[in-house]
Amino acid sequence: MKKILFIVAGFLFAYTVQAQLLKKLGDKVKKEVDKTADKIMGNEPATTKADSSKTTNSKAGTGKADATENLTQYAAYDFVPGDSVLFSDELTEEEENEIPSKWLLDRGRAEIVSIDGEKLIAGRAQTTLRPRMKPNANYLPKRFTIEFDIKHVKYIWNYGRSISLSFVNESLDKNADAGDFKSPVTIWASGSANFGKAKGEWPTDMREPAADAVLKGWKHVAISVNERSVKVYINQYRIMNAQVEFGIPSSLQFSIDNDYDAPVLIKNFRIMAGGKNPVKQVTTEKLYIARGILFERASPTLKPESMGELNALVKLMKDDPAIRFEIAGHTSTEAGSSAEANQALSEARAKAVRDKMIDMGIDGGRLQAKGYGQTKPMATNDTPEGRATNRRVEFRRL
Repeated sequence: MKKILFIVAGFLFAYTVQAQLLKKLGDKVKKEVDKTADKIMGNEPATTKADSSKTTNSKAGTGKADATENLTQYAAYDFVPGDSVLFSDELTEEEENEIPSKWLLDRGRAEIVSIDGEKLIAGRAQTTLRPRMKPNANYLPKRFTIEFDIKHVKYIWNYGRSISLSFVNESLDKNADAGDFKSPVTIWASGSANFGKAKGEWPTDMREPAADAVLKGWKHVAISVNERSVKVYINQYRIMNAQVEFGIPSSLQFSIDNDYDAPVLIKNFRIMAGGKNPVKQVTTEKLYIARGILFERASPTLKPESMGELNALVKLMKDDPAIRFEIAGHTSTEAGSSAEANQALSEARAKAVRDKMIDMGIDGGRLQAKGYGQTKPMATNDTPEGRATNRRVEFRRL
């Protein structure tokens, strides 16, 4: 009996020591995260410039170091955004240390920060934001897409972090037909996603060194919603395709989880309405506006997420060898830019698209590239949504 009690006591002692060690380790990690968080949120002098460059990795799908490699990783990407801009937040005109002007802060703390000369939204845990929309409820159509880039500061793989996007705000929308949309889309820093009972996982083990950049770097998130499904993409992978039985979306709430108080950084947030079939548009209207072909700011370098639309257009041309296109580049009018610079930029962007499509197997004789600069706006250049509408690549059938 004494021997048994001795063994049990020894086991309890070992368990207690192990628990204390794990707690100390967790507290240490939390302190380090909070320390970095304080620097970014302005509670300590910021020294994030070098750290930011270290944690941005081209192989994660959002870096600038090797655009060709990034595009190759997105070779199977099939996300295509909606065709009209509902909401766009460029952040370029925001003031540091202020609440983002295009968002309503329901709770928590969210401020504009600048890292490496780029303005970002930094949100703390338990923060909830809503886009400033008019009206501010019931503006989401049955079909829409959402895209943004996100980074979790000093994320450790075994500490859960998540953000949630709710498409119904019951206190505002009074939507009795919300149905399945009463469940938010939850996206985890580890690359998984949930919607109702559906769950999708990142395809590789996040503990592997190759996945480390995905955890610590920027991730591009794309969400496509229609009457039948909710699809979630993270970087080049479609993580989840969840069925919608019934329900009507109304508006957006963006929430940061309740875990340790480390900032979540956000940029390039946009909501697009609708989604037209490129085959039908090319056949009937002879024109397709590719809202998903995107470039680095003031640059002809294609962003990797452009591959969704490029893949669809290349397939269309391979299926119908008679199709020929003029690829037309258009820019917005930005503060400090000139008509000459915008003309040159639009020409370079059209050429970059043509070159990529040739690289994907399309005969160059079927593609003409032309830039129109800022000469053919579709909307005002006085709002972010208007400028996002004017920055576009058009495919006009010849």
